[in-house]
Amino acid sequence: MTTVSEIAPDLFRISTFVKEFDLQFNQFLVRDEEPLLFHTGPRVMFAAVRDAVATLLNPAKVKWVGFSHLEADECGALPEWQQLAPESTAVCSLVGKGVLP
Repeated sequence: MTTVSEIAPDLFRISTFVKEFDLQFNQFLVRDEEPLLFHTGPRVMFAAVRDAVATLLNPAKVKWVGFSHLEADECGALPEWQQLAPESTAVCSLVGKGVLP
């Protein structure tokens, strides 16, 4: 189940609990003129995260897709987000950039 919580004005946590793994995955959305999605979640969760974002804004309007490091739960759905929001730009650390193919 995916939930959306406002943790500060226009800052939201999107949280999906996976019972089989007893693990929670979180993404953060900054609702702004240039919205930022921080962490995409794994590819398999793309639809759930997209639908959660859609409760707050048009997902195609996401401008920035950020992640802290290269792992499937941080940036696994990056290609799907870039397809949905073609004007978006991926942002990461220098280390994250260096390990990307």
